[in-house]
Amino acid sequence: MRSSRLRFLFALASVVVLTSTSPAVYAQPRKPLSEQLTGEAKKHFDAGVVLGNRKQWDAARTSFQAAYDASSPKNPRVLFNVAIAERELGRYAAAIETFKRELAEGKGQLTADEENEIRAVMTALEKYVAQVTIVVNEPGAEVFIDNDRVPAEKLPGPINVPIGERRIRVSKAGFADATESVQLAGGGTKTLNISLVPLVKTSLVIVEVQGPPTATIKVDGKEVGAATPEKPYQGRVLVSEEKHQFSAEAPGYVAASSSGVVKDKETLTIRLVLAPEQQKGKLVVNAKPEGATIEIDGRPVGATHWEGPVDAGTHQVVVKKQGFYTWSYDVDVPKGGERPVTATLNEDRNTSFVPWLIGTIVVIGGAAVAAFFIAQPKDEEPVPGNLAPNTIGTQGFRF
Repeated sequence: MRSSRLRFLFALASVVVLTSTSPAVYAQPRKPLSEQLTGEAKKHFDAGVVLGNRKQWDAARTSFQAAYDASSPKNPRVLFNVAIAERELGRYAAAIETFKRELAEGKGQLTADEENEIRAVMTALEKYVAQVTIVVNEPGAEVFIDNDRVPAEKLPGPINVPIGERRIRVSKAGFADATESVQLAGGGTKTLNISLVPLVKTSLVIVEVQGPPTATIKVDGKEVGAATPEKPYQGRVLVSEEKHQFSAEAPGYVAASSSGVVKDKETLTIRLVLAPEQQKGKLVVNAKPEGATIEIDGRPVGATHWEGPVDAGTHQVVVKKQGFYTWSYDVDVPKGGERPVTATLNEDRNTSFVPWLIGTIVVIGGAAVAAFFIAQPKDEEPVPGNLAPNTIGTQGFRF
């Protein structure tokens, strides 16, 4: 403690807790610690002193920690009092960690006597502390020692813990909690290898791809990652008697897929080859009647039957022949596929009027001539006249 009053109190407590250790001698900084603090920091610090006098160590630790948090700039000397309160609570490992923190943050600020004092107390506490290293098979798992969470940056260890029986618990979503108890002696070390078992069994699946520089991998229609020819996709998939569907997709390539059964504790390797998409398709045109001309996009290509590659997409097909109605249709040709088309032309009967008209004219002309002659009057019977001694007839045509 940085005041003579609290130093005496901690010295008495040290005799009770550490019977084999003489009370620590607290180095006095040039200026008392209580006078280095102001405002809220000093208020919390003074409260910690009062609580320490009452041996209410848990509350005292809270007040000293609040004093440190409120100090500006942070005063590492306050951490000494936090560590002493932790020691009196029997949290020896926590006290050592706090002392280490004071040394690190107070480098260049603490006097040599203060540093020696801290190291002396840490040495006295080491017989009440053991070290444990915890190795977990699943990354990202949370580790608890006696229900206190271990910061991820301290894993796998070694971690300072109090001696005696310690309960280790490891937890991660999707896995059953793993617990283990270990008996630790003062100054001892222990390494624990803890394996988490998934609540649902999965196995490793490797998907290798060939063709595109990179491809999107899907499992049962759900995107799970990417793969390249150099770096296959690796992931865990649910173990099941039913087959899983694995597919790979890439722009400009035909998607590839394959199915497989994922078995427990077995690695499944899937190999998928993606071929470049074809930009053309095949068009087949059959025309009736024989000799009908076939045009594609305005260009004659043949008659009666034609087939060949064309760009994928929509094309105009025209089929025509003299005396028949023209056939025109927009045809969609798929990539890499075939599109058959059959065009049957209907006869244009309006083109037969010429011979009909000539025949009609001949018939009408003949009828008219006949009618003319029929309509002509017959020669009249001779009639008596007064021109003797002959008779005269009706005037006729002059030929």
